[in-house]
Amino acid sequence: MSLTAALSNANSSLFVSSERTNLVSRNIANADKAFYTRKSVETITMPGSGVRTSAVVRAEDPVLFKKILGSNSQTATYSARLDSLDALNNTISDVELDSSPAALINKLLSALQSYSAQPHSQLSAEAAVRSARNLATGLNTAATTVQSVRNEADTGIQASVDRVNALLEQFKTVNQEIVKGTISGRDITDYLDQRDQILHDLSNEMGIRTVTRDNNDMVIYTDSGVTLFDRSPRKVEFDRTLNLTPGVPGGAVYVDGIPVTGANATMPLQSGRIVGLVQARDDISLSYEAQLDEMARVLVTMFAESDQSGGGGPDVPGLFTYSGATTIPAAGTLIPGLAAALRVNASVDPDQGGNANLLRDGAISGNAGYGYNAGSEASYTDRIDELIEKMGQSYAYDPVTKLAPNGTLANYSSVSAGWLQEQRKVADDSYTYQSTLYQRSFEAFTRNTGVNLDEELSLMLEIERSFATSSKLIATVDEMYNALLGAI
Repeated sequence: MSLTAALSNANSSLFVSSERTNLVSRNIANADKAFYTRKSVETITMPGSGVRTSAVVRAEDPVLFKKILGSNSQTATYSARLDSLDALNNTISDVELDSSPAALINKLLSALQSYSAQPHSQLSAEAAVRSARNLATGLNTAATTVQSVRNEADTGIQASVDRVNALLEQFKTVNQEIVKGTISGRDITDYLDQRDQILHDLSNEMGIRTVTRDNNDMVIYTDSGVTLFDRSPRKVEFDRTLNLTPGVPGGAVYVDGIPVTGANATMPLQSGRIVGLVQARDDISLSYEAQLDEMARVLVTMFAESDQSGGGGPDVPGLFTYSGATTIPAAGTLIPGLAAALRVNASVDPDQGGNANLLRDGAISGNAGYGYNAGSEASYTDRIDELIEKMGQSYAYDPVTKLAPNGTLANYSSVSAGWLQEQRKVADDSYTYQSTLYQRSFEAFTRNTGVNLDEELSLMLEIERSFATSSKLIATVDEMYNALLGAI
């Protein structure tokens, strides 16, 4: 080999070694990024001129990547549902604390039974009234929790919509660079990684599918077929309600003017965080809120007072009432928001200056014609026993609650708690399954396309040995020059 050729090969080796070292360092530095895929340098050996880089090849697996996007969307759906159900579960709390509606109803029944055994006892009367007040407060708190969960879900939907719009703008910039780079023949591998990462983040908010066209141009659709991006992003909007009304579904999400959530959605989203939040806000929470409202309605009916004067007056609220109440709600008909408005009548509540014995004697409404204990007998128990009997009767419930259409209040409240727990278990099982599927898909994708640190470090050591060899060659050439010049 001539001296000139040796120098040319040495310089070429150093150049390739430097480029490879930079590439390896860049891969290792970005190995923690979700979709920084493995790249390899294709080289061509040119006789008499060393080695030059011809292209950077990016490892890809479209099938696995599509699976990752799908499982990521499903995981986000059930994660949002589970978070909301965990918050609703606080209305039931630990069974040992006896703070659930079912437990408070049983406590009221027990207090009435104790009062019936001691109708003359002021303490027993007050204990029964306070137990009723605790039940009303428990339903108020539960209803407030439901409204809080719904409002938080609404806020979460707005945040997701804002994030989708921001991601689509980022996607536009990156996609344009990819198209331009493909046309000009530039290296676009880093931009492809960025685009994959944006798609991954976008799939967390809503289910998507993609189509790649000429020059690596990409179009994005929702999983229901609505166009999200086609050379420019489509506007995603949300009709937000700042304070949701009990019993009324929240606003819809629109993509390019097309509703993709809500009852009027012709092409509804199938997965993603937005779907989970909408389900939590308008399905799970509304159903549970309706169940609480029905419990409140039955309590008002159950403890209502009837006309004892013979005048045929309508039944009126007794122990339990609510703002604006003048008559008893219709049987089996839901009154949205009643659980939040339920309270114990002030005339019977000792903590509000009322007389607890009115629970035994009647006329809680203030109308003497609705009194039961005409002789004001201290041992009178007929009214108390009547209330105990009513607590064991069956009542009709609105079918919108998704529970049995009739049954006792105690059984209905227990079934309601069981329904909520079942919803939570289903969401938890689904989340666990989808999360595991995502992890397995991601691990398989990483094995096929990701950076292998062991392999890259091994290559780096090989480069170091090549560098040492090249350095030795240059040193030898330098010695040859010195010997030649010394001889001359």
